[in-house]
Amino acid sequence: MRGHAVKPKRSATVAYQSAVRTSRSAQEVLQEVSAKGVPGLAVAERGPHYLVLRPTRRLRYGADIAAGLGIAIVLVLLALTAVTPLVLVGLPAAFLPALPLLLDYRPDLAVSAIEEEGTTRVTAHGQASPELADYLDDYLQSLPEANGSAPTLDSIEVDLPKPTTTGNWTN
Repeated sequence: MRGHAVKPKRSATVAYQSAVRTSRSAQEVLQEVSAKGVPGLAVAERGPHYLVLRPTRRLRYGADIAAGLGIAIVLVLLALTAVTPLVLVGLPAAFLPALPLLLDYRPDLAVSAIEEEGTTRVTAHGQASPELADYLDDYLQSLPEANGSAPTLDSIEVDLPKPTTTGNWTN
């Protein structure tokens, strides 16, 4: 394949935003989204009314390990200053363990479910892979509609005042 990358560096993501009302409880919706999921995704954070989906990590390298390595580099360099103070020139090397974390691109997508007046409002917002966007579209469309959901724009009748010939507005 000439002219094409064999493996893209970053997976393609799209901005995703959706909102629906359903008759299911908020806990049921969040449980179903986190249980079914899409392969390669994990729940990065979970709260009482939301969860954050993120691609799974391949390695267990996190901020705790990066900070530990940075501290170790600083201590070694400070111990080597007993030989020569020129070693302190290498002190910025303590920031090198943080580079993999800064270059780590894993898009987040938040799903929230809030119960209000007998219905549950489910919203999803963030960056999603095309597979995740398709999954969420299918799932959100499969939710049962809320009883007494909000009226559509077609069902709303508005009585606007009629203009007079002089330019003044009357009812």
